[in-house]
Amino acid sequence: MTVIPTGAVVIDHGADRDRGGARTGVATTITVSPGGDHLHLVHAGNRPPLWLTRLADRLGPVRPHEAAVLVGVPAGEAEELCRLLAPVLEASRDAQVRLLTLVMSEGADESGGRPSAARLICERWRYDVLATAGPALITADGSLFSPSPPGTSSGWWHFSPNAPARHVSSHLPVPEWETAVWGVGRQTVAGHVVEPVAAGLAVRPLGPASPGTRARLHAVPPERGRPQLILTSPDIPAAALAVIMAALPEQIRGSLRLMSLTGCPIPRTAQEVADLLGCDVHAALGSPVIRHLYPPDGASAGDAAADQYLLDSAGRPAWRPFAHTVVHTSATDAMGKPARVTQWRVPKILSKGVTPDALPLGRHWKAAVTQAGLWLGLRDTTPPFIAVARPARADTVALDLGVPHPTADNPPWDGLWPELDTLLGQLEPEICVRAAVHVHGGLGARDRQQLLELTMRHGLPRAGVAVSGRPAPVTSRSARSTPVSG
Repeated sequence: MTVIPTGAVVIDHGADRDRGGARTGVATTITVSPGGDHLHLVHAGNRPPLWLTRLADRLGPVRPHEAAVLVGVPAGEAEELCRLLAPVLEASRDAQVRLLTLVMSEGADESGGRPSAARLICERWRYDVLATAGPALITADGSLFSPSPPGTSSGWWHFSPNAPARHVSSHLPVPEWETAVWGVGRQTVAGHVVEPVAAGLAVRPLGPASPGTRARLHAVPPERGRPQLILTSPDIPAAALAVIMAALPEQIRGSLRLMSLTGCPIPRTAQEVADLLGCDVHAALGSPVIRHLYPPDGASAGDAAADQYLLDSAGRPAWRPFAHTVVHTSATDAMGKPARVTQWRVPKILSKGVTPDALPLGRHWKAAVTQAGLWLGLRDTTPPFIAVARPARADTVALDLGVPHPTADNPPWDGLWPELDTLLGQLEPEICVRAAVHVHGGLGARDRQQLLELTMRHGLPRAGVAVSGRPAPVTSRSARSTPVSG
């Protein structure tokens, strides 16, 4: 007879149930630890691992009369899990908990003919249970996500006592925009198919989508605050996108973001849509690249992380742009100004800034996020037009320094070099190897030598003096566009 200590049980993960690389026949002590009020963590050993506690922090406090179980070990038999959780489930029921969220991959899976862990918990402890039949993932904003391609039983399911389980969504909580956005799809517009996906809507040419494209579309995690309009081809006409967006309520249309699955920058298309609709249009720089689609090491909960990358000509991730989202204003209101950055990421040395065009860098300097990279200059100056209007490219990261016509009383260049040294040391390798330094303004022989030494020390292959000139702003192909009402 095996003695089971309170809050722990020994589970033998045999070869037929091994999802985490454990050796056959090796017993692992599985423990339930508190992660907060009515939030329970299931893990191996005596203490929960750091990655699991970080996931729990994302979930945050559970609501009144609810509880959550976050499973961080390979899933064993449903009966074993119920035996392990029995003390906390009974305590939560006595505390008037009515709804349990089981964050565990395949916690709702009943494909083998046996009841799932969610079903057993529901029937034995009379809880309503939310669980997924696929991978259980947690997004950056604390939402629950499980990729749910058409024709599969994945996604989140709601179990109620003495009632059949019902499918809820691929993500929880269901965002406010979902009903309105999904009401637009499924339809055909100008030879393109519009269909709902977890992140919002996808637009693709008529005909069957490749398995890879379909998998990527349904693997992009949603965001609570806004839907995405994902383009699978750079050739989708702006007029078709304007028709789709015009069919949405104004509030949702204002938060929606265009995103290219191909990784090609779409400034011209976004600008044309803004001109057609006569309103601001948000566009993502880069394509969503899924870093963690499944839980680590076969564990039963994981991280749903999608980073934005610019993709090279072969479709491979090149580098993560500092600007995540830019807003294109209609030509009537833009007055020739380039798109402005509204969401961004920056190295730690620039993290104290609150606006993308005024990130403090030492005493006298600041940085600004541009579509093509970063600009560094004096605090009382603004980036030159050539820097902010330069488009993003997969093969080059632009680092612009200074302004073309500095005043005589400005601090000397040598005050920038220590700050630039620290900044370059915090850049990812994929950015350094693509970096091209452009210097605006006069640079003496000594400063030029210091800049050259900096670029060589940090592995930057190119440094030069920016050519003068004012690049043309991104405009639509048609100088005259008729606004689309809706």
